[in-house]
Amino acid sequence: MTNVGWSPYDLPVTLLSSELNGLANNAISVISADTVNSTGRLYCDFEFVAGAAFTPGSNAILDIWMLRSIDNGVSFEDGSSSQLPPRDPDLSIVVRAGTSIIPRAGAPLIVLPVGHYKALARNRLGAAVPTGSIVRMAGYTEQAI
Repeated sequence: MTNVGWSPYDLPVTLLSSELNGLANNAISVISADTVNSTGRLYCDFEFVAGAAFTPGSNAILDIWMLRSIDNGVSFEDGSSSQLPPRDPDLSIVVRAGTSIIPRAGAPLIVLPVGHYKALARNRLGAAVPTGSIVRMAGYTEQAI
C-alpha cells in the first residue's frame, strides 16, 4: 500500500499587490498580470498580508477570483474592475476584525487552475486595503511517500 503525503510548497507567487493599494471597501480591483501553472501543482494555499495597520470590520472578507484562459492566455473569463465575474469567487479569505492591526490571513487547500489565469479581488473588509498589501499563493500537490 502506498502512503500519500504533500509535496513541499513551491516558492510563493504574488498575485495581487499594487492592484490592492487603497482599494475601497466593496470595490473590485483591477485584474492582475497573467500567471501560469507550469509546474502542474494541484493545490495552493493563499495568504493576504496587510501592508500597514488598518481596522477591518466584523465579517471581513477578501474575495478572490482566478479568471481562467483555455486558449493559452489569449483571452480570459469575464470580470473587470467594474464588473464581477458571473460566478462565485474561487476563495474568500476571512480576516479577523480589529482596530489598527496588521492582519495576515490565509485560505488553505484551494484547487489551482491549470494553464493561464489572472486574479481579481473584491474588498469586503469594511475598510480600504492599505498600500503595500499583497495576496500571494504557494502551490503543492499530493505525492507518494
